[in-house]
Amino acid sequence: MQRASVVFVVVALLGAAGLAFGAGGAGAVPFEGGFAQMDVEPDDVSMEVAVGPDGDAQWTVEYRIRLGTDEEEQAFEELRTDVENDTEAYTSRFRDRMVSTAATAEEATGRNMTVSNATVTAERRELPQSYGVLTYRFEWTNFAAVDGDRLRVGDAVDGLFLDDSSSIILSWPDGYRLAETTPDPSEVRDQSVVWNGPVDFSAGQPRIAVAPAGPLAGIPTAGLLALVAVLVVAGGAVAYRRRNDAGDDTGVPAAGAAGTDDTATASGAAGNDGAASATDAGGNETVDAGAAAATTASDESDDSPPVDSDLLSNEEQVLQLVESEGGRMKQKRVAEELDWTAAKTSQVVTGLRDEGDLDGFRLGRENVLSLPEYDPERDPSASGDESDGDGSDSDEGGDEVESGDDERDEAGATGTD
Repeated sequence: MQRASVVFVVVALLGAAGLAFGAGGAGAVPFEGGFAQMDVEPDDVSMEVAVGPDGDAQWTVEYRIRLGTDEEEQAFEELRTDVENDTEAYTSRFRDRMVSTAATAEEATGRNMTVSNATVTAERRELPQSYGVLTYRFEWTNFAAVDGDRLRVGDAVDGLFLDDSSSIILSWPDGYRLAETTPDPSEVRDQSVVWNGPVDFSAGQPRIAVAPAGPLAGIPTAGLLALVAVLVVAGGAVAYRRRNDAGDDTGVPAAGAAGTDDTATASGAAGNDGAASATDAGGNETVDAGAAAATTASDESDDSPPVDSDLLSNEEQVLQLVESEGGRMKQKRVAEELDWTAAKTSQVVTGLRDEGDLDGFRLGRENVLSLPEYDPERDPSASGDESDGDGSDSDEGGDEVESGDDERDEAGATGTD
């Protein structure tokens, strides 16, 4: 692809990423970043902001360029040599722009802010494709507001704009939990939220608030719901057993219990050895009543209807859906099929990936989910994901679901026979 020479712009924040925000109505601040010296532009820009308990933040900004041609390889090698030979020139220009940006945010928020310890590195990475990565790091004091025991993050980058190749990750310290976020992020992780561009945040966005974790804070919301469900089922089982025990105490005999002439049994009489039995018309003993009861229970179990999907946990619904699609499915389609928000889908998927029940990888700008045992070489439809960016593979997935239903119906019919 033909790529034009690029001069990046910091618009009150990080212009080398093509980003902007309107804190305090600040104007654009031009800045020629590291890649401005190359005849290529970055394919991806990532900003990671790690906020500490005191509101200070550690920033990491990465500009990534795919090295797909000899010209791109040569351009990046020249840049890396330039960075290594004149590091101060890069860090000082970047630091000056960030100091100006922090001063604007300071006026808008009323908090004293400083930018310090700016560094820059240039390196080659395999992600798995070959990329050249230019990384800036710096510290921003009082980036977040400390409100009692809460941290409120985002007012220093109010009205931030992310283009379609940019993303921002806001993370919080250990011992805190996410209390609120505006707007819904693209992804929710254990200790961070992610917004992938393009996103044009309005005034008052982005915002997150985190608070000290409570006794159950280490358990994700989906885990808490699953725990409640287990406790409800266990409580129901205990109540059922107690009710049966109460029935025994009132004189109602259990199947197989010893009987007397005055006690009703399954056959209307008790055997000499004390075990209740059923008899045929000729008075011959045919089957033990306890065995008959067990057989009846087994028949009832075989005739019981399948589990309603509404009774499944969020995690079970996701796994069932991905399995029905052959073991691989786009995360966006999961949200659509289950009618969930992107934030809820991301939270459930993250929990499954942390437990090892689900794998995932990036395909372009989308997340693709797969079961651990999924083998793409055995899936003839796997290549369709790469060319189908608008979800048009739903018909193919639908055929697989119908096929799975037919197999389950056939298996059910066999079991009934």
